Amino acid sequence: MITKQHSFGSGIIVSVLLGVLVDVSGGMMSIQLIPQNSVIGGSVTMSVTGITGRMRYFIWYKGLNTDNNDHTILTYIPGDNPPLDPGPLYNSRMTPLLNGSLQISNLNRMDEGHYTVKIQADQQSDTRIYLKIYDAVGKPKMTASTLLPKENDAVTLTCTSTNAERIVWSRVPSGATLSSDNRTITFLIINHMDSGDYQCEAENPVSKKTSDPYTQTVAYGPENVKIIGQSLSYSTILLTCSADSVPLPTYQWFNGTYLSAQENTFHIDGANLDNELTFTCVVSNPVTQHTATASLYMNKDIATALCQTSGSGLGGGEIAGIVIGTVFGIFILEVIVYFVLKTKRKTPSSTVYENAQVPEQHIYEKTIPGTQGKLSQESNYQELTHKDKSIYSTMESASEKH
Repeated sequence: MITKQHSFGSGIIVSVLLGVLVDVSGGMMSIQLIPQNSVIGGSVTMSVTGITGRMRYFIWYKGLNTDNNDHTILTYIPGDNPPLDPGPLYNSRMTPLLNGSLQISNLNRMDEGHYTVKIQADQQSDTRIYLKIYDAVGKPKMTASTLLPKENDAVTLTCTSTNAERIVWSRVPSGATLSSDNRTITFLIINHMDSGDYQCEAENPVSKKTSDPYTQTVAYGPENVKIIGQSLSYSTILLTCSADSVPLPTYQWFNGTYLSAQENTFHIDGANLDNELTFTCVVSNPVTQHTATASLYMNKDIATALCQTSGSGLGGGEIAGIVIGTVFGIFILEVIVYFVLKTKRKTPSSTVYENAQVPEQHIYEKTIPGTQGKLSQESNYQELTHKDKSIYSTMESASEKH
């Protein structure tokens, strides 16, 4: 057996067997595309299988008509020199294989169509196949019907791509619906929970590509408005207003009259807070046009108590608790002193009451709210003796009269 290579003007180099017929024994003849799907610029092999007996020659045609030589691509006769006889439709991108198969490289749109092969072995057979050539998909792009929708608006997200046969989405929220071709997601009533990144993937039999993430933002709020009070120093209090809102809201402060705008913080000079005031934060969303408020009651006692916890923060409920606790503590102290005087000032026990101390016998002291630890003992306490004309003595006298 002698092997020889032939080079043709077309640039094709074909290896042939000289002096022998190629044995391609098999079953029923068929053609299989390898790969199954072909893309522009790629290669394909139309692989012939199932030939019975020794092959004498094969002819490839473009189309279904095998009687018209104008449709001939090539004739290949093993043992001839040269074995390849190019036809009118032959070009250098086509390579015949010894088993009767045909390979085409650098595919273009003109290569698509029907192909027929006629093979003479023990008997003459022919079969055909259709070559479908696909373009690669283009990178998909996402768009939205509304760039910044409000809650309850209708919104449609669209995925577009060239040469796509199928669209797949990274997420489809439960309240959204897909179009029949999967190219759009529609929200009849969008919710801020639908905010986030969306991507779509475009596919066809030969390629797939994914879009860049598209961030869907939904305007909502303001919600959950609250004010937090925090001491910055012995006398300065910082009020901070916060809210859940998209986009960021605007702020206005009032205490019966307009105070400031645009800032979510407000400073109070607690030492000079002589009046009882209610500070109100008004929060507005420029897109939804919705407004929400929160209020915080403040007086000098609350401000003093808060400043004594320098560096900590108190909300409205905690500050209200300070007010109630302060008033209740003063009332309890007055009751305790009254009953002590009523019992003729017996030697005090070791019980220590909140906001009250008994440092020595016959002397009763009340801590002035907001001054503990800040002033000297002389200014920090009021001494109450048996003959004192203070409110406690008055309470005792009134009690005896009854």
